[in-house]
Amino acid sequence: MQALKALVIFMGVLIVASLALLAYGLFGRMPKSPEVAGFDAVALPLPAGCVLAEARADGERLIVRSDGPAERGCQQVFVVDLASGRILGRVGAGAVP
Repeated sequence: MQALKALVIFMGVLIVASLALLAYGLFGRMPKSPEVAGFDAVALPLPAGCVLAEARADGERLIVRSDGPAERGCQQVFVVDLASGRILGRVGAGAVP
């Protein structure tokens, strides 16, 4: 009877250890979340007298719209990469400097 009791305890410990190793193996194979590197500041080339009218995120990009006098080239839309802070492009109405 004593040997049977010891065997049951030993097998219980083995089951618990096996489940712990299984959980460790599963969590070890899970993909790591990507590290997001930030950027300091982005200077948009806006002429004097222009204002930022709107900014919104669209996936991996930031869409920024400026407004102001058209003759100064203020009405522009900038597309900024959120990962690097680099200006990918801009679209302007009127005279774009």
